[in-house]
Amino acid sequence: MKIDHNIFSLPKPIFWLLVISNFIYASWLDSSFGSFWAWHITDLADNHPVRLVDILAIGQFVLFAVSVDMSIRHFVVRFNAKTHDHQFPAILVQAITITCYGIIGLFGFIVMYDHSAGQILAASGAIGFGIVYVLRETIADIVGCIQIQSDGLIDIGDQIQVRGDGGEYYEIMQIDLRMVTIKTVLQYTVRVPNRRFVNMDYINLSKQVTEMGARRILELDLDSGNDADRVIELLNQAAEYTIKNDPNFFPWYHAFLAKINNGAYNFFLIYECNPAIPPIRSNGIQNIAIARFFKLGGINMNSTVEVVKSSEIIDTIKNRLKDVYRLGVLKALSLEQVIRLTDAAQIVNCRANKMLIEKGHNADTMYILIEGELEVIIPNDQDEQIVVAKIWPGECVGEMSLLTGEPRSANVRARVNSTLLEITKADIAPIFETYPDLIDEISTVIEQRKAVNQRLMNKTVEPDEVQSSIKALAKKILSFFFNKG
Repeated sequence: MKIDHNIFSLPKPIFWLLVISNFIYASWLDSSFGSFWAWHITDLADNHPVRLVDILAIGQFVLFAVSVDMSIRHFVVRFNAKTHDHQFPAILVQAITITCYGIIGLFGFIVMYDHSAGQILAASGAIGFGIVYVLRETIADIVGCIQIQSDGLIDIGDQIQVRGDGGEYYEIMQIDLRMVTIKTVLQYTVRVPNRRFVNMDYINLSKQVTEMGARRILELDLDSGNDADRVIELLNQAAEYTIKNDPNFFPWYHAFLAKINNGAYNFFLIYECNPAIPPIRSNGIQNIAIARFFKLGGINMNSTVEVVKSSEIIDTIKNRLKDVYRLGVLKALSLEQVIRLTDAAQIVNCRANKMLIEKGHNADTMYILIEGELEVIIPNDQDEQIVVAKIWPGECVGEMSLLTGEPRSANVRARVNSTLLEITKADIAPIFETYPDLIDEISTVIEQRKAVNQRLMNKTVEPDEVQSSIKALAKKILSFFFNKG
C-alpha cells in the first residue's frame, strides 16, 4: 500500500474558466469603477460602513487566491501523472496552499487597510516568531512528514532495518502529520515523531532491488578439528534446502570461515529472507536445517567436534538411519524395527553426475540419502533432461519399486558425491512377515503424502479417494511380497 498522493484539482474546463474569470472580473471592475485593481476602488482604513464595492474588492483577492491555488494543484497533478519516481505528496500541496492564501491575504490587508507594509510585516514577524517557537516541534514533525513523502523515503507496508548494534526490523504501518507508526517483530506498535524518524539510520528493505530481502548473519563456533571445507559444504546445502522448502527464504546465501580463534573455527552463514519474518524465527529455521545436515553429515556436536568420514566408520553411517527414518516412508516402523533393518542395509556411494536410478528399470530396492544431494530428472518432449525435484539427506527414493516391484518412474542422478543406504525387498520382507500390519501403515503414509502434494498443487482430493488408494496400494504390496491378492 502506497502513501496517498491524490490531490484535489478542478476539472480542466472548470480550471480554465476560473483563470479566465480573473480577467473578466478585473475588466468589469475597470468598466464599473475605473480601475482593474481592488485597492484602487476602496479603502477600508477610513472606518466607513461596509459597501458593495468593499465586498467586490475583497472578492477579487479571494478569486485570485483560489486561482493561484488551483493553478498549483493543476500543475502538480499533471506532474504526478507523468512522473512515477518522484511524486508531490498531498501534504506538501496543502502547505503550499496555506502559504499562498496567507501571502495573498497579507498583501490584501496591507494595500486595502494598513498601507504600511513595514509596520505590519514587523508585527507579523514578531507574532510568527513566537508561534514558530511555541510550535517548533509540531512544525518540525510536519516538515519531516513533507520530507518523508516528497523524497519517497518510505511507504505504508515497507519493511525497514534500523542500522546499529541491534539491527532491529520494523514494518511501516501509518504516516501522519506528526508520527510514523511502526510495528516491531514482536508485533508491538510504536509511534515515532517524524523529526526523529528522518534522522534515523535505516535501510528500507522494500525499496531495494527486486526479490532482495533482509540479509541476516548466523554465526557458528566449531572445534578446529573439523574439516572446514566439509562444514562450509554442509552449510551451503542446509541453506539451499531451506530456500527450496520455504518461500520466505530468497535464493541468496554465502557460507565462509570468518576467523580462527583459540583453537576454534568461527563460521558465518549469511542468508536472505522475507523481512517480515522475525530474526529469531528465521535463524531458528536455518538452525534446524543446519542441525539436520550436520547430524546426517556425521558431525558430532559435543564439546569437541569432529567430522566422521563415511569411508572410515561404516557402522556410524548405518546408525544414522535411526536419525532420519521418520522423514520418509519408514516412519511407520518402530525404532527396534529400524535397528533390525539397519543391520541388513548396505552402503552405496554415488559420485557426482552419476545415475543412481534409471527410468523403466525393474528393481526391488530403495535408497535413503545420508550425505549429498540427488536430482530427480525426466525427459521432456524434446528429450531434454529436466530436473523436477531434489532429494535431500534424510529423504528416500525408489520406495515404490521396493514395495510393489514397479519399474522405476524417473531418473535419479547424484548432483554431488553422495552416500546412501540401500534397502532391498529381502531386507524388509522379514519385518513384514513379523509385523504384517506395517503394510497398511506404510500404505497410509505414502498415499497421505501424495494427497498433501496434490493439495499443494490446488488439486481436489476427496477422503474416500485417499482411503481407496491406501487399500489398493496395500493389496499391491501384499501381492508382491506374499503373492496374496
